[in-house]
Amino acid sequence: MMRKVVSIFAVVVLTMGLFSCEADSVSETENLMESLEDQNATGGNKSDDDRQ
Repeated sequence: MMRKVVSIFAVVVLTMGLFSCEADSVSETENLMESLEDQNATGGNKSDDDRQ
């Protein structure tokens, strides 16, 4: 019985940790993408793009 309680508690803690980290990384990713778009709009060189 105690093993089930500890296992459920561990899953809940890990799930909450996953979702709490997600919001920060999304906003940081959006800020990064905006700054990259600004650099491309100000005359970024397309020859530097590795995705060709």
